[in-house]
Amino acid sequence: MDKLKILIVEGNTKEENSNFNAAGCVPQSENFSQHIKMYESNSEIDIIEPCDDNSILKIISSLKKYNGIVLTGSTLRINDKSKEVKKHIEFAKRCFEDGNYFFGACWGLQISVIATGGKCRTGQKGAHTGIAVDIELTEAGKKHKLYNSKPHKFTAPAFNFDEVETPPKNSVLLASDKINKFGAMHFKAGKSEIWGLQYHPEIPYSYMIKLLKHRKKRLLEAKNFKNEEEINQHIDLITKEDLVSNDISRTLELKNWLDYIKIKNNG
Repeated sequence: MDKLKILIVEGNTKEENSNFNAAGCVPQSENFSQHIKMYESNSEIDIIEPCDDNSILKIISSLKKYNGIVLTGSTLRINDKSKEVKKHIEFAKRCFEDGNYFFGACWGLQISVIATGGKCRTGQKGAHTGIAVDIELTEAGKKHKLYNSKPHKFTAPAFNFDEVETPPKNSVLLASDKINKFGAMHFKAGKSEIWGLQYHPEIPYSYMIKLLKHRKKRLLEAKNFKNEEEINQHIDLITKEDLVSNDISRTLELKNWLDYIKIKNNG
């Protein structure tokens, strides 16, 4: 195989990506695109938005050509009954019909769980706001290719208010932390194989810091933090983690997935 063909499914609407731009942040699909190119510079990448019917029409008949499909994060809430959420779920179901390899981050994991018969809910132990500390691999996770060369306990960028409640029947739990039991999972939908994470290896900590500053007022109103001083202390924590991390160690899960689909498509 000369080059990988990857489809990235953008989780956010165009309107929300304008808000990201105002915060000095690129769309979620661009984060993935940049880091896939870091590992596979010759890869061909297409980006689509399930909320954009014209975007879907262009690729729906050629989904089988892709070696792998990425489902990005989003600020959409999984249990909202909006047409945007419904379109994401229906598109995921359609993608799973073709027997492909999927990498789902945060919203991408939640959408995949819903589309395969599981359930999600508002996080019962709070939210990740920029960082997930002490994610621990299960025994299955220690042996899984997703975590090749990854420490058995690590910290990662994360931003989520929802979580998996009931996983699909055939799922394997790979990682957990004190906020989300289902921190990473492996499951199947027909012939499709999904590696899903409730955190963001593809997003730099500096990006998370920009989001926290941009959303400060909203986070205070939602009582995610007691006051501005607590937010600033949290930002300091993430800044310290940023100083000791790097792109290679942080994005190892994405690299391992790319390596895996290369092997599978060459087999």
